[in-house]
Amino acid sequence: MAKSPEVKLAVFGRAGVGKSESTYRHQANIDDEVVTMEILDTAGQEDIQQKEGHVRWGDGFVIVYDITDRGSFEDVAPLRSLLEEVKRPKNVPLVLVGNKCDLDHVRQVGTEEGERLAAEMACAFYECSACANEGGAVAEAFHELCREVRRRKAVQGKARRRSSTTHVKQAINKMLTKISS
Repeated sequence: MAKSPEVKLAVFGRAGVGKSESTYRHQANIDDEVVTMEILDTAGQEDIQQKEGHVRWGDGFVIVYDITDRGSFEDVAPLRSLLEEVKRPKNVPLVLVGNKCDLDHVRQVGTEEGERLAAEMACAFYECSACANEGGAVAEAFHELCREVRRRKAVQGKARRRSSTTHVKQAINKMLTKISS
């Protein structure tokens, strides 16, 4: 039996946005394929070296902010910059999640602001409540991130194979050029 694909996902955001500090594995059926997600749920208080280590470890990233805490929303852009700085090439797989939408009566960040930021970052956006897990939005955010990571891995794998073929062709051409001269 074939091993299910594994995707490493790291969750970032300010302390108190609705995350817990732990690493766990979760299997899910995504698009008729069983995928194993290894999820690193950071506490939001790690130092820069820990954050960089988490970024290097991960294949994809969830950035979470609290809709009732404007400061946590303002932390998103620096986190995105860190992802792009550590993970090259840029445009890393990520989703943006506005959490605690069950507390809409004390909202400080509008849905439109989250949507606009996600559009700027070219990523999916979800608003949800981790407590209430309304409509499975939390699970859907993770599933969408897994899909994106798998798409990119497939494209990178094809690019690597083509690149290897190109290198072999170039080496053969150099050898033939040397032989014929």
